[in-house]
Amino acid sequence: MEPQKVPERLVTTINYKVLLLIFGFVIGFQIYVSLITEDNADIVTAAVSITNPLAASAAGFYVAKKYHNSEVFGKSYLVLAIGLLSMGLGEVTYAYYDFVLEVDAYPSIADVFFFGFYPLAFYHITKNVKFFKAKIDIKTKILVVILPISITGLYSYLSLQQIGEANFDYFYGLIFISASSIVLAAAILGARTFRQGLLGVAWLVLVLGILLTTVGDVWYYYLETFEQYTLIHPVNLFWYASYWVITYALYKHQNII
Repeated sequence: MEPQKVPERLVTTINYKVLLLIFGFVIGFQIYVSLITEDNADIVTAAVSITNPLAASAAGFYVAKKYHNSEVFGKSYLVLAIGLLSMGLGEVTYAYYDFVLEVDAYPSIADVFFFGFYPLAFYHITKNVKFFKAKIDIKTKILVVILPISITGLYSYLSLQQIGEANFDYFYGLIFISASSIVLAAAILGARTFRQGLLGVAWLVLVLGILLTTVGDVWYYYLETFEQYTLIHPVNLFWYASYWVITYALYKHQNII
């Protein structure tokens, strides 16, 4: 009997039905909260906002535990899980300010937890890229430099056009937008690095998740420059989707590595 070929067992693809289900769920949820009373909508939105990053974090801890004997995967996925947990703690703190203290949660200690995700996610990505020591072509190098500059430039243009000056809100948002865009560039570097290997599909999904986070961040801090953000604003859709797409990426990773 002819033995089964290894490549046939290792092929992995993106299940687009999962992505469609994720996007369909977040859109349906947004429609739901727009139809109920404002107070109920705020409570439900806060609960979902807390649950999503914590669920993604749990998936990250699961992958890290599964590969705890791996010096690279075990440590890098543990750090990513902690980063997602930091996001969840940020949402908990934000809700505490909003519902318990009844004060504006922007800016607040919650932002410390939100920001904590970026360096931890950056570590996760660069740890994997360095380990595989892939050769990076000049096009990729140019892309990872231009992308953060373009994103921060877009944010600056839109914000300054509205407020007319570089005030506190602008610079505060710029810090987060810069960090988010750098993580996105690093994730794209990872996707380019692994695109020919088995990790390529999983990294592509991870990039999509981080891209959604970055879009949400840019939109959110643009809104905060003139205090237009609310708990039921559609910008939340990007964060909801991003956490579940990242969770799907973690699922793909644990099935491959």
